[in-house]
Amino acid sequence: GLIVQGMKRFRVLQWKQNESKKWIAIIEYFPEDSLKNDLLDIETAALGKALKELVRQAITLSPQIPSELILFIESIQEYSYLMDLILPYLSIDFEQKQEILEISDFSERLKKVHYLLAKEVEVLELSQKINDDVRNEVGRQQKKFFLREQIRLFQKELNDLDGIASLGNKNSSSADPADLHQRVTASQMLQEAKDVAYKEIDKMNQMQSSSPEYTVSHTYVQWLLDLPWGVFSSEEIDLDKSKSILNADHYGLEKVKQRILEHLAVCSLKKDLKGPILLFVGPPGVGKTSLGKSIAKSLGRKFARISLGGVRDEAEIRGHRRTYIGSMPGKIIDAIKKCGTQDPVILLDELDKLANDGRGDPSSALLEVLDPEQNTTFTDHYLNLPFDLSKVFFIATANQLQTIPAPLRDRLEIIELSSYTLEEKCHIAFQYLLPQVIEENGLKEKVRIQLKPDAMKSLVERYTREAGVRQLKRELGALSRKIALAFVTKQSVQKSKVTKIQINPENLSEYLGPENFIERKKKNVLPIGVSTGLAWTPVGGDVLFIETVSIDEGNGKLILTGQLGEVMKESVQTAITLIRAHAKEYKIPLKNFLKKDLHIHFPEGAVKKDGPSAGVASFVAFASLFLKKPLSSNIAMTGEISLRGDVLPVGGIKEKLLAAHRLGIQQILIPTENKKDLEDIPKEILQQLKIHFIENLNQVMKIIFSKNKKFAGRVLNKK
Repeated sequence: GLIVQGMKRFRVLQWKQNESKKWIAIIEYFPEDSLKNDLLDIETAALGKALKELVRQAITLSPQIPSELILFIESIQEYSYLMDLILPYLSIDFEQKQEILEISDFSERLKKVHYLLAKEVEVLELSQKINDDVRNEVGRQQKKFFLREQIRLFQKELNDLDGIASLGNKNSSSADPADLHQRVTASQMLQEAKDVAYKEIDKMNQMQSSSPEYTVSHTYVQWLLDLPWGVFSSEEIDLDKSKSILNADHYGLEKVKQRILEHLAVCSLKKDLKGPILLFVGPPGVGKTSLGKSIAKSLGRKFARISLGGVRDEAEIRGHRRTYIGSMPGKIIDAIKKCGTQDPVILLDELDKLANDGRGDPSSALLEVLDPEQNTTFTDHYLNLPFDLSKVFFIATANQLQTIPAPLRDRLEIIELSSYTLEEKCHIAFQYLLPQVIEENGLKEKVRIQLKPDAMKSLVERYTREAGVRQLKRELGALSRKIALAFVTKQSVQKSKVTKIQINPENLSEYLGPENFIERKKKNVLPIGVSTGLAWTPVGGDVLFIETVSIDEGNGKLILTGQLGEVMKESVQTAITLIRAHAKEYKIPLKNFLKKDLHIHFPEGAVKKDGPSAGVASFVAFASLFLKKPLSSNIAMTGEISLRGDVLPVGGIKEKLLAAHRLGIQQILIPTENKKDLEDIPKEILQQLKIHFIENLNQVMKIIFSKNKKFAGRVLNKK
C-alpha cells in the first residue's frame, strides 16, 4: 500500500518533459498562512472561534465520533490546521474540496469552511431530532406491545383458572390476526369467502392495531365468521305435530294452513327444496304477523321479523359499502346472523309501507331477495360476497296490494286473509284473547270470569267495528281491569278464595261504559229512489243506502255527494247514461232529464268511498226514482256495470255478504263471475242467505221489479 500525506499547498505553473522523457512540473508554493491565533485581525479571530465552536457541536451531535476528541480540538492553536483537519469529514464532493484548497486568502478560506460546517451542523441537528422522534415512537409502540402481551397473558391465566378455553378458541372474539386466521381455516364458509378473509387478515398483519383500517378489517372478518355458513335446522318434519301447532295458535285461516302443510309435505320428500315466498294480504288485526311465528314453530326453524314500515334507504336491505364510516350489512344478513342458521323463517312485515327517495328504492332491492332463482347468490354490499338465501322461508305481510310494485308482486305467492266473521271473533275471544288478558291482568288465580256467549256477541258488535281482533282484545283488557279494580277493593271482605263474576248483555255497559257503535237495524220499508248497496272497507264490509232525488225546475245537472272517488263518480255517470239511453223501455219521458236536476248521495260522508262496485245499486236507485216504485229492504246488491248493460265482477264478496248478514238482509245480488268467492263464506251463513247471480241488468230488473215483466231493452237483453 501507499500512504500519501500533504505537507504544503502549491500551484502548478507548467508541465514539461526532462531528458529522460519524464514529466516534471514547475510549481509555486502558496504563502505561509500558519499564523498564530493571537496574531490575526479581530474579524478573522472571531470567525476562527466560531469555527471551533461549530466543530465542538459537530462532535457532540455525531454518535460515531468519541467525545474525547473535543479535548484535542481545544489544544489546537492554529485555525489553518483546524480547517485542514475537518475538511475531509465534511459532506461535500471532490470539486468543492479542490475549490477550498485553491483559495489563497486565509480569511476567505476560513469563511468558506465556516459556511460548510454550519450547514453540516444543521443537518446533524435535524437528523438527531428525527432519530429522537423515531426512538420515542418506537419506544411507545414497544410499550403498548408489551402491555398488550401482558394483558393477553393475564387473560389467558384467568381463563385457565375459570376453566374457560384459551384465546385460540374458534368462538373467541380475539383481534389477534393469528387467532382469526385459525378460526377462518376451521370455519365452514365458502372457499371464496375464506380467500377474502385471508387477504383482510394479511392486511391486518401490516397495520398497527390502533389504526381505523385495522378495526374495519377486523369487524369485516368477524362478520364472515359469525355468519352460519352451511348451518341448517336438523329437526325431522312431523306433519301431525305441525298441524296441531297451527290449529292451536290460530283459528280458521284454512287456506294458509293448507299451504304450509303442503310445503312441509314436499320438504319431507325433497330435502333441497327452495324456500317459498308467501305474501299474506289482509286488513289489520287478522293475525298476519303472529302467523309467521306459528309457521316457524311448526317447521322447527328459527324466526326473525324485519319491519319494513317506513324504510326508504336501499342500503337497509343490501347493506352499506365498507368505504363508508359506520358501514354494516343490511337487515337480511343481520337477521341470518341472529338466527344462526341458513334456513330460518324471515317475516318481512308491512311490505306495502316501503318508501323511496334519493337514497334508492328498497322495493327494487327486494327483487333479488325474493326471487328463488336469484337469491342463491345474494350479494350484500358490505360483505361483497354471494350468500345463499334459497333455503330461507320468506313470509311477507301487507294490508293492500296496490302500493306493492308489479315486479315485486310477481315474485310472491299471494294468500288473502279476509276479515273474521262474528262467530269467528267470538271463538277467538273465548279460546285465545280472554285467557291472555286474564293472565296479563293477574286474575288467573283470583277471579273466574263467566262471559256468556250473548255478552261476547254484544261486545263484538257494539264495542268494536274492525276486520281483525285488536280492538276486541283491548276491550277485553278494559273489562279485566275493571274486574281487577273491583276485586282489589272488596278483597278485605271477600271470604272465598276464587271470586265468580258473570258478564251478560245487561251488565256489560257497567264495565265498558256506553256502546261505541249503535246497532243498525234493517229498514222495514225503503223510500222511492233508495237502494241497498254493499261496500268493502279496510275494517270489513258495510251496507250503504244509496239515495237519489230529482229536483224540479232544473237543467238536467247531476249532483254527486258523499266524498266519492273518481271511479265511483264514473260508475254513477254510467248508470244514469244507461237510464237515459233506454228511457223508452223504462217508460220515462226524455224531457224529464232536461228539466230536472238529479242528486245521488252516499251516506256517511266523512268516509271516503271509491270503486266501481256500486254501479248496479246506483242504476237500481235511479230506476226506482223514475219508475216511482220502492225497492224491497230485504235485497242488497253489488257489481260493476258496463255501457252494454253487463254486470262485471267485484272484490270483497266475503266482507260484503257478512255485512248484509249482520244487518239481517236475506237476498243478495252478486255477479255470476264472483260465484267462486262463495267458497270462503262459512256454510252456516250461506244457509241463511239467498244468493242471486246476475250477468246483466235485464236480470237485475226482473229480480228487483218482479211485476215489471215487459222491461227488456234490446241492448240489455244480451243473455
